Amino acid sequence: MKNKTFGYTEDWKTSPMAYWVHIEADDKPWYISEKFDPPAPVRHGSLGYPYLTIELDGFRFSFTSEAQFEEFKTIMARKLLPTTMELSSKRLGSKGPNSHWLSRLPAKTKPWKYREKLMKYCNQIDFKEN
Repeated sequence: MKNKTFGYTEDWKTSPMAYWVHIEADDKPWYISEKFDPPAPVRHGSLGYPYLTIELDGFRFSFTSEAQFEEFKTIMARKLLPTTMELSSKRLGSKGPNSHWLSRLPAKTKPWKYREKLMKYCNQIDFKEN
């Protein structure tokens, strides 16, 4: 089964990918930083921050920015997945490879056969539909 859900959330930083994609661009720790590269998502008034949840074959993937969704597609579309050591070393900070979003995904989402199906579905979705 496949499904996509658009909605809003109070805190964009709760997304599993937020820390790894949005790098703080000021001298503050990530959790209190106000400037990011790429920029943080824009709040839509009282609705909150947009989010996208994709479900495919019982697995859910959540994103609170277009940058997160694009990074997810870039990594998951690779025939050979990079190691989380490689990915986490690109990001300064206190979190290691075991806390990287790719490391936290269920093993059944990592085989190429599943990812190929997932990418076919993801490429039909526009985060801006929200």
